[in-house]
Amino acid sequence: MTQDTQMNKHQLGQLIGANRRDHYYELHYATGEVARFYILGDGIFHYFLDPDKSFNENHTSFVDLSRFDNHFFEKSSARATSDSLIIQSGIYQIIFQQKPALMSIFDENLHRTRMTQIAPIELDKDQTTEFLKQNKNEFYFGGGMQNGYFSHKGRRINIKRDKITGKDGVLTQVPFFWSNAGFGELRNTVRAGSYDFGKSDKSVTALTHTSKVFDNFYIIGNSPTVILDKYYLLTGKPLMLPKYALGLGHIGNFITTMWQPSQAKKRNASRFDNNSYYTRTNDPKKVSGKASLNGEEEYQFSARAMIDRYQKLHFPLSWFVPNYGVQDVDQDSLATFNDYANNQDTHAGFWSNQAVTEPSPKTAFIMTNTSFSKVLDKDQQSLKTNLKRKRPLILTNTGTAGSQNKTALAFGDTGGNWENIPTQIASFLGSSLSGQPIVGAAIDGTNGGGNAQISIRDFEWKAFTPLFFNIDDQGTFSKTPFAYNSKMTQINRAYLQLRNQLKNYLYTLIYKAQTGDPILRALFIEFPHEQVNYTSQVGNEFMLGPNLLISPITNGREDSNGNSRKDNLYLPSHRTMWIDLFTGKRYLGGRVFNKLSYPLWHLPVFIRGGAIFDLGNRNYILYPQGRSEITTYDDNDFNDFNHNHTETKITSDFESSRLTVTIDPVKGDFNGMKTNNSTNLNIMCDSYPDRVTVRINDQTINMQEYGTPDTFSHAKEGFFYNTDYTWLPEFNQYQKEKQTALQIKLASRDITDSKIEVIIQNFNYGNQTLVHSITDSLLRAPKLPTVDPTKITAHSFELAWPQVSNQVQVEINGLLYDGIDGTSFTFHELTPNSRYIIRLRYVAGNKVSEWSDYFGVITKRAAIDYAINNIHVQSNLDSNKDHPLNYLTDLKLASEWETNESVSEDKPLQLTFTFDELEKLSRMTYVPRNVDHKGDPTSVGIEISSDGEKFASYGDRLTWKADSKNKVVGLRDVTAKAIRLTIYKSSGPIVAGREVMFFRAKK
Repeated sequence: MTQDTQMNKHQLGQLIGANRRDHYYELHYATGEVARFYILGDGIFHYFLDPDKSFNENHTSFVDLSRFDNHFFEKSSARATSDSLIIQSGIYQIIFQQKPALMSIFDENLHRTRMTQIAPIELDKDQTTEFLKQNKNEFYFGGGMQNGYFSHKGRRINIKRDKITGKDGVLTQVPFFWSNAGFGELRNTVRAGSYDFGKSDKSVTALTHTSKVFDNFYIIGNSPTVILDKYYLLTGKPLMLPKYALGLGHIGNFITTMWQPSQAKKRNASRFDNNSYYTRTNDPKKVSGKASLNGEEEYQFSARAMIDRYQKLHFPLSWFVPNYGVQDVDQDSLATFNDYANNQDTHAGFWSNQAVTEPSPKTAFIMTNTSFSKVLDKDQQSLKTNLKRKRPLILTNTGTAGSQNKTALAFGDTGGNWENIPTQIASFLGSSLSGQPIVGAAIDGTNGGGNAQISIRDFEWKAFTPLFFNIDDQGTFSKTPFAYNSKMTQINRAYLQLRNQLKNYLYTLIYKAQTGDPILRALFIEFPHEQVNYTSQVGNEFMLGPNLLISPITNGREDSNGNSRKDNLYLPSHRTMWIDLFTGKRYLGGRVFNKLSYPLWHLPVFIRGGAIFDLGNRNYILYPQGRSEITTYDDNDFNDFNHNHTETKITSDFESSRLTVTIDPVKGDFNGMKTNNSTNLNIMCDSYPDRVTVRINDQTINMQEYGTPDTFSHAKEGFFYNTDYTWLPEFNQYQKEKQTALQIKLASRDITDSKIEVIIQNFNYGNQTLVHSITDSLLRAPKLPTVDPTKITAHSFELAWPQVSNQVQVEINGLLYDGIDGTSFTFHELTPNSRYIIRLRYVAGNKVSEWSDYFGVITKRAAIDYAINNIHVQSNLDSNKDHPLNYLTDLKLASEWETNESVSEDKPLQLTFTFDELEKLSRMTYVPRNVDHKGDPTSVGIEISSDGEKFASYGDRLTWKADSKNKVVGLRDVTAKAIRLTIYKSSGPIVAGREVMFFRAKK
């Protein structure tokens, strides 16, 4: 009987017994299973159920259990009640209910259950499923890089890499998730999985893996940082980047790329050193120049010339991969190139799709396509041998649980696409929340591209991400930061200089990531008490550390002046002041701003009130608000950073009109550290202060005031009230108005033995910004606004009202929308099929009217809801292995299918789409691919079948243009079991497309 249950799908039976062993508790179930329960640490538990009872603790490489001792297990205790076994570990009670067999974890400090199973574990010969109770306000994160998403409540995600780099793809297979209820789970398996966070049933989370073994780690923590830190205890801390990796990188193919002459008017033409234009080609007959590492062919097409070009145009390169996608490289030529790159202060890397046993001399890092632990271990060891004490770096385009300890995630996508920007923002956040904080994506993608505005906007926001690089030579368009005109090159150069200013800030964040603090942060990490911050509504913006909020431009909408139009910009916390990084304009948080306008040079970046930035060499910028502090880190870039680094704590305390800034003595040391240094404070302010007092180790020093920038610049010590201040000189050409700051300069002292305290009286900064609106009874409340039902879509609706004042504020589902004028406004980027509760009030200066009555709007269902799933497709021609046929019907617009063979009238392509059942249709949509239009169908025929066997023509043959527009075929009143699409001609040698979708008729 037991054997039968093991071979068939069943639930875990009643708990019938338990024993305490040497280092685990043994649990026995009525259905014959035996499980082991380990206590590895404070709030780290391991439940292992193996139907074969072999209990191989090292069946995966995620967790090194040898690092955990028996300490916490020995301190635990167990007791039995009439219906449960309760294991006590510290403040946690792990409760194993007997019948049904359910597990829950109770926190005695909070006096609430952290997690509980809602049904017994389901077992099958090839899969296991755990069912958890899902609470109404419980949100879920993790699962690896789920492209386009970071918050998963109400969604189902796949734990299986599919190599699709765009939206709905899965780049990293990480069987780890966590909940804001304060628990996480790591499934110890390399098998594929599916996590349903309430899509099928809002009250249930169902977690499935295709493994008969149920091997699971439970993590309890009071914050995301604690949960991620404990996850790192299990799987390894994130890679500590070498400092050069924070600079600009170039990844290219200088082995097989070929060039042909072109003209300046060609959009994809690149200008070279001989002032002639060239485009890439794969046709040997058209080649006039070939790439090489050192100029073995023609110097201007070489990797060395590319380094020269970056330097000449003032884009100093920090790192370089010269053989992307090509394994076969002459090692002598590579060694010569590495020497040259090293002399130019550029770190040379090597691309390989297999383990590199002996890197060429001066190879600083390796780029690969794998996450296999054995390959990564070999690569890491070979780099350590090569680099001696310097840190190894491995870049890869995939990952799994634990790979964050060895690799950084770097990938590319199809460029020239606005959709990539919001998709990658959410993807980066999701990666960070999955324990993989070191991440970057190629600027403007790999192939595709050609849209200058998208390229510039992509460069701007990626300057605020951990890795900053481009991947070139994979398509027809160049991806360098100087690929477009001089105006755009200047903008890119300014953002690179800004990134260099922030390197110390970034480096500190990388240190903090070692203990669970994400680098790129979803808003709820810093503002956990606002529910909106846990949702996709704010998934288009992020925090870089605690002090910078970035809200990238994500579409091509423009105002009447040609500037980017920005709506739905949310700044959290009504108690927080936010300062535009470039203009100094201040905003009160806790609201959504609309109708903002940003020129091409201006990325929406906001500094959090209270922020402190370390610009390097003890040069600090402060934006005082309340009490705040930072600790900055530094080291000598060796791999022993844990024991050889410095920490500097800076505190700002602004209360009433008194500001106190404290810089503690530097703690720690490292080889090559500079112990004597001067200190510069640049404190943003609104008016001239009364008195500045500086104390060094509690001793007051005399401070001279200087009246001009020149005299202050030559002084060793003193202060200067600067009304024309900026710490971003590279943006002076765009922003003429400067800001006001109190600058303080302190002479060189022993920074390890000097506590600096600065006290400023009558200090004022942001006092007017933090004033809230006053309700004015003379400003009458608005009558009920109106919504035109014909203008309601799945993602938007238009609201109209009688004009009484110049501006209005609208509250939608409790969130305040500001910056709205006129008599109507269209709210967009909404969730389909959702109810929005709305009210409105008039605004006049800092006065507001009473609110209108509440009313509601329900958005329409998304078109994709009517698309048919699980379509079976067959083709008479073979498909490209990297772009398989199933991509054509997977309902993922980021995946692209293409044939291996060409089509003709004599040999047309036949695609047969079969549905699971007879379907009443409304239309078919053929979505052309993004990368180019060389494989678009141009002559097609359609046939209909009601039984899947006999087909009849549907209308005449269709002629389609080769462009980016979707091709829609009306199928109203058509009922079909299958549809055949015959393609007689295409715009290129093959046929390609993103998707073929069939839509049901609306009921």
